[in-house]
Amino acid sequence: MGRRYLKGDQKLLVDQKLQGAQKLDKEAIQNLYANKPNEKILFLTWSPYVDLYQLGKKSYDTSKYEQKKRKLNLKYSPKIQKAVAANKTKKEKKLREKLGKKIDKQNINIKEGNLGMRLGEPLAIYDTAKENETVRKIKQYLHSKGYFNAEVSYEDEETFKLVTSTYTIDRKQPYVIDSIFYVIQDSVISKILFNQIDESLIIKGDNYEQENLTKERDRINLLMLDNGYYNFLRSYVHFKVDSSSLGDKKVAIGVQIENPTGLDAHKIFRIDSVIFTTDSDVNNITQPRSFNEYKDVTYRFHHRRYHEKILDWRLFLYPDSVYSRSNTLETQKQLSNMDIFKFINVNYDTTGGKFIANVFTSRLKKYQTSTETGLSVSQGLPGPFFNASIKNRNTFKGLEITELSGRIGFEGLTGATETDKPYSSLDYGANLSFTFPQFIIPAGDKIKSKLGRYNPKTRVAFGLNYNSRLEYLRNNINATWSYTWQNYEKRISHILNLSEINYINSDITDDYRDFLEDLEAQGNNLIRSFSPSFVSSTSYTATHNINEYGNKKSTSSYLRYKIETGGNFIKSVGRTAFNDSDSIQYFKFAKFNVDFRRTTPLNSVITIAYRINTGLAVPYGDNKTLPYEKFYFAGGSNSIRAWEPRRLGPGSFLPVNAETGKYNNSFEQPGEILLEASMEFRHRLFGPIHGAMFVDAGNVWTLYDDPSRPGSQFEVNDFYKEIAIGAGYGLRVDFSFLILRLDAAWKLSEPGQTSQTDSYEHNTFEIPDYLPDYKRLVWNLGIGYPF
Repeated sequence: MGRRYLKGDQKLLVDQKLQGAQKLDKEAIQNLYANKPNEKILFLTWSPYVDLYQLGKKSYDTSKYEQKKRKLNLKYSPKIQKAVAANKTKKEKKLREKLGKKIDKQNINIKEGNLGMRLGEPLAIYDTAKENETVRKIKQYLHSKGYFNAEVSYEDEETFKLVTSTYTIDRKQPYVIDSIFYVIQDSVISKILFNQIDESLIIKGDNYEQENLTKERDRINLLMLDNGYYNFLRSYVHFKVDSSSLGDKKVAIGVQIENPTGLDAHKIFRIDSVIFTTDSDVNNITQPRSFNEYKDVTYRFHHRRYHEKILDWRLFLYPDSVYSRSNTLETQKQLSNMDIFKFINVNYDTTGGKFIANVFTSRLKKYQTSTETGLSVSQGLPGPFFNASIKNRNTFKGLEITELSGRIGFEGLTGATETDKPYSSLDYGANLSFTFPQFIIPAGDKIKSKLGRYNPKTRVAFGLNYNSRLEYLRNNINATWSYTWQNYEKRISHILNLSEINYINSDITDDYRDFLEDLEAQGNNLIRSFSPSFVSSTSYTATHNINEYGNKKSTSSYLRYKIETGGNFIKSVGRTAFNDSDSIQYFKFAKFNVDFRRTTPLNSVITIAYRINTGLAVPYGDNKTLPYEKFYFAGGSNSIRAWEPRRLGPGSFLPVNAETGKYNNSFEQPGEILLEASMEFRHRLFGPIHGAMFVDAGNVWTLYDDPSRPGSQFEVNDFYKEIAIGAGYGLRVDFSFLILRLDAAWKLSEPGQTSQTDSYEHNTFEIPDYLPDYKRLVWNLGIGYPF
């Protein structure tokens, strides 16, 4: 704890408590503490950073670092002088930079302490002066919240030189906004402001809060900047708060908007002309730039590389329109979203009595190559991968992007019929895509210009992918036509796959074919998912990112839902394309999935996170089954972690080998219905080490009766009895750019009670350890958070 490091009458501050802070932001108040206890490992009293600091302090000696500085100067000075005498400027510069870095390092050691001291933290010595400073800061905070008469006091409790401070707040009654009056010298500004008065953050009857005045000043400033007032400043907006005239804890607030000095009104700026320079970084050409006019906008260039019509769909500045800060920023954002320009700068020229909007862009490299190697972790097993791509910008002079990419990697999946053979899934392939910066639809320029605010894109892609596993080699030729767009204000992104076509062919091993044929004999049509297949589908996906999901300061959420229908193209299309209708499977299905996640930070150390993920897939074609990739699976590092990847369920089915009587977890368990939920208690332990206690629950079910897996069918009245529950603890190492995760999960509730031959009676939370080869504990390795 650090008590052994105390000297003389020193005392150690070990805890600070807060009373009377109901309905206030406790964390905001705690951040005002002038003195804070040493950081401890959660649930323990040990402060490792104190020990680290004290360890470094033992060997700390400033004279040692001063001596090192002198030695460095003696070492490098002759070398520098020699380089100067020889007129070797580059060498001299290099030596001086090297010496400077080494001297800076020693200066840091002198001012901030050695490495141990910088990584650790000094003792939190109790200090009454800091307690009084904390009281003053809390009073200021309460005053800003309208508690003008609040009182704050503190008490200390000492035990063996360990001090706990308790701050008590007596808020009294808050002051309430009773009246609001406005003094606005400019009648036009007054009209604009009162047209938006419903948006005001100062509301009669609310408690007074100083922060709302600051936000209201910002709101008024932005409102003016969006209505032509290019020179408007926040300093023109003043507030007068009177808390004494009305009495009875009532506040009157005056809002005053001043005119510029010496003027009777603020000036409204209208854009006289817009000049768009597409290659502003090119300056070494002597000939002047050429120009084109399109919709009264002047486009300047040395070489005409882009269609002005398409640029216009991302431009929101036009002559004779009033200046708008929002339109200026929107223009920069949407031009940047095209991945064509290196930078976009918009400025305004007010010289000569004109107001000219200048848009300057410089292009990114036409060709860009990239390679990526790394280690992916999917479903609990690590696997290396290599990606390579080449990008061609502005391929057809319409600001489109062509990209050719290739991938090879081990997906780290366990086999469909084995769980103990890592790296069994080798994935490789190539993809060619064309991305257009607009919707390719029959619509006029006016509509496409309005759509330009949503970053519309059309993507046409072709791919050839191979998936090699222990049981099969699966080839997939695919083509996709999709639209994407974003609503930035609501933080929603949309993907509409108008048409996705796949031709899938599988080469399966004899053993796996025997397994599938055995299932078919029992009424399971899974074998048809591995026949040559023509799969067509249309899907729509929406993703809501609420308050920047995963941020560590406030509650945030993530909602993703996807609707997909398969079999959009009639059989004759597939037969014509592949000319082998008798051996090709066609699938018709409807699929729906909802994934909701939420994180709530309780304080700077602890966060509660939870997830609900549901899905339903309904096959309605002649074969009554789904393509294998469209099934749902449960279990694994990002699912129910107490079960091996894709091995949970379905329903109450228990995979027991009929011949040996052993628990046989060798086979993947696909289903058409998915229901899973997870909750994590995430907490920082120390440094980059974090921990999480978690509970997972869920299962998959079949939509129809599957004789090969009795108990697998979803039953409305009984499904809740078939919810698997697992819990455990995980460690995470957060490198900011990468999070490594190791989770240990225990089965708490095994829903499986029925095998192909027997029924196994056990209570809900009774784990069937009596089954040979049954694993109650499962380890999961992952990258990133599970959700």
